[in-house]
Amino acid sequence: MSGAGAKPKKVYMLYSSGNYGWEFANLDSLQPDGGGLGLNHRGTPWPDSMLALPRGPWRIPEYLEKPKLIFDPKRKVQDIYSVDYFLFISDKMKRVLDEFAPKSCEYLLCETEFSNGKIGPTIWLCSVVDSYLNAVDVENSPLIRVTRGGGYMISGGADWCFLPDALKGAQLFRLVEYAVAIFCDQTFKDLCKENGIKGATFQQVGFLKEL
Repeated sequence: MSGAGAKPKKVYMLYSSGNYGWEFANLDSLQPDGGGLGLNHRGTPWPDSMLALPRGPWRIPEYLEKPKLIFDPKRKVQDIYSVDYFLFISDKMKRVLDEFAPKSCEYLLCETEFSNGKIGPTIWLCSVVDSYLNAVDVENSPLIRVTRGGGYMISGGADWCFLPDALKGAQLFRLVEYAVAIFCDQTFKDLCKENGIKGATFQQVGFLKEL
């Protein structure tokens, strides 16, 4: 139980800041349908419900070729870039994730080069695959509306009330009902600051409900 006067633990959405400073060389040729980065289940059929677990919609697809990124040599390389449902991260960021949440992510090494022909930085495509269902107390989260399909529609703000029992101690995760976002706790935010991670942005969206 929480002690008297204990502060609720904050929960954040993880983003990247600034302009990318790179572009895809082969986005349209990664998958047979030209669907770009996309998301799939590696041949596994969708479950009966979009909200059923284990769902795994954030697994990295089996691309026809590795993503190739062309960097602008005049721009500083960040440690994290958020693109669609994925992250593109540096070796430094990957070491932080491997230490902090070794079972929460999967990775694919990208091909990179600078536009002047020089060898590019080491960049990994990263997907946060640790996901949870019914981990938000919707009745006490006034800015969340549940759609007919069971997903969340958000009107903004920092009023999410997360359920510790449902998250089972997760510190970097997704919500099945709101798959586009990546969530984390204060410990992960602090760890990124301590390690000098460049490009990470954290928006506080709520708190863990007190037990």
